[in-house]
Amino acid sequence: MEYRFFEDKEFIDSKKIPDYVIDKLVSVGGLDVVDQGRKITFCGVIISEGCTYCFAPSKSDSKKIESIGNLIRVIHAYKDSIDSSLLAFDEDEQGEVIEEVSLTDIFEIIDLYFNVGILRSKTHTYSEKGRTNWSKTVNREFPVFTSDNVPIYFDLHKYPVSIYQDDLISSIHCEIILDILTKFHWLDERFNFVSKNQLSEKKLFNELDINQKIYILNQRLHSTFVSLEIRTLQLLIRYLEKIHESGSNNIVMGVRKFHYVWEFLLKNIFHDVDFKINSLLPIPQYNFADASRPTESSSQKGMRLDIFIKTKKTCWVVDSKYYTATGARDSPGWPDLVKQFFYAKAIKLIYPEFETITNIFIFPGITNPLSTIEMVYRKEIEDKEKLFKLTEDFIPIKCLYLDPNDVIERYLKSEKVHITDYV
Repeated sequence: MEYRFFEDKEFIDSKKIPDYVIDKLVSVGGLDVVDQGRKITFCGVIISEGCTYCFAPSKSDSKKIESIGNLIRVIHAYKDSIDSSLLAFDEDEQGEVIEEVSLTDIFEIIDLYFNVGILRSKTHTYSEKGRTNWSKTVNREFPVFTSDNVPIYFDLHKYPVSIYQDDLISSIHCEIILDILTKFHWLDERFNFVSKNQLSEKKLFNELDINQKIYILNQRLHSTFVSLEIRTLQLLIRYLEKIHESGSNNIVMGVRKFHYVWEFLLKNIFHDVDFKINSLLPIPQYNFADASRPTESSSQKGMRLDIFIKTKKTCWVVDSKYYTATGARDSPGWPDLVKQFFYAKAIKLIYPEFETITNIFIFPGITNPLSTIEMVYRKEIEDKEKLFKLTEDFIPIKCLYLDPNDVIERYLKSEKVHITDYV
């Protein structure tokens, strides 16, 4: 399998990405057309024609195969964690995870393979190597007695021995595991100890199409009562159906707007995150000119902090920003800034006892182009009291840059950090 690496927000180079991959990006909404050209707006993988195209988070600067597995695992974890209240803020559904083949199914197929092995057909036969069934032997055979009246049985009945034989089911299972190993080996480190040759040897040389394989698996499914076997067969059938539906050489897994995943990751790697703050923040109430009509409130249009970190006398109002943020041109503008200023004002009202409130934007990146964003007057003025008042009302926003690969690894290892390690 060949690997090619790209970054979200990067401009498309048609010399590096073939047309059919660009067409796939277009079909899932993974491209934006801007004045300078076409820009990638997708994080994840496209597996096509024996090549894996990896689209890493912006400013991650990673070209390691392990990073592909890490990225897909955190996107899957984000998918598992989201609920309808979060999706309500994603009106265009750009934060929805795209899985043309279910990652949940793939993970379960892999776990069952490593814990149970390949499905096999089992037949019961009698063998001289089996354990003697003395109860059956005594009841059905006549012994010969020795001079000491010790009975000797010449025809011993044996317990049946279970003999496993490879069949079509085993062959199909091996073929699917081999396919997952080829396409998604980066999802599980245990694949490093699996031999492709051993799996290939167990495959029978049958010219069966996907529909025939599904039919054979369904036949076994309807004839077994073993729960573990039933679950494995269901997963194998679903995998084949999805591969058939999407095309075995054209699989997409990822997310269009990585901003939602970025917020999810940052929320989970810091100590002292207060997850209840949004229930305390105000929401707009709409009053009608007609006094007889009841007022309407909207929690969806209310204030919603990304991350709020607090200790006894200090707090940090954090907004996860998925901008390149190298200068004024590609950094947050007034709508984002004013929200951050008003979050700090709201926190002041809710927690007047806090001695320090710090505003923070966290961007993806391995360098730190910006240090702070603050409000200033358009013309120089010498009135220091006026400048102080401005700073008091619009608390400057510190800019932090965290390496997406480091954040992803910390999340996967369940490692947490203190915000003071960076501020």
